[in-house]
Amino acid sequence: MARVDLPALVAAYLLGSISFPWLVGWWHGIDLRTVGSRKLGGSNLASVLGVRWGALGGGLDALKGALVVLGAAALGLPLEMRVLCAVVAVAGQMWPLFHDLDGGRANATGWGAILALDPVAAIVAAIPLGAAVIARYAVRPAPTRLVPLASLLTFPVWTAAIWEIDGVTPTVIGGLLILALILIRRVTAELDDDLATGAPLSRVLLNRALFDRSELQERGTVPI
Repeated sequence: MARVDLPALVAAYLLGSISFPWLVGWWHGIDLRTVGSRKLGGSNLASVLGVRWGALGGGLDALKGALVVLGAAALGLPLEMRVLCAVVAVAGQMWPLFHDLDGGRANATGWGAILALDPVAAIVAAIPLGAAVIARYAVRPAPTRLVPLASLLTFPVWTAAIWEIDGVTPTVIGGLLILALILIRRVTAELDDDLATGAPLSRVLLNRALFDRSELQERGTVPI
């Protein structure tokens, strides 16, 4: 088993804790935690400031996920540590030190990490997401559940693509850990607000896990 490099993990967490969508919003005088869907992610930034700014914030979040992996590789760290740094960076995006441990969903950070870990598998994993994005802008009325569902699917598809060729590897385990973290974050973020509505627990959990949609969003209280 590879030796755990604690400084590398701390650096990965701190970089993951930097929310670039929040910084872009702050530069425009906006706190993303108080507007739109209140999520610290590129999609919320896009809904508030427009697609180009959302793409910038989300792209920078993806870049940090890739940089964590590439930086660990540049330091000569073994694959196991590169994967672990990626997982820690994703956790940092979700529970950031700089935002009271209340961050985003880490889709973009996770995408950047898996792209750096295995680019070929990442291309395969991007197919459902690409199709969902096209449908989002080409179909009217625009579907609102496809993109968050496809975003979630990118991680098991990436993991399965590697497993099919190489079997169980550190990257496969890392992909499963990232998927688990994303599901945990989707389900638990501000869950108390949804439970206070009295909505059926099964509906709340299903909407959150699959579509990253809270009950308040489902009812139109908070924008999607």
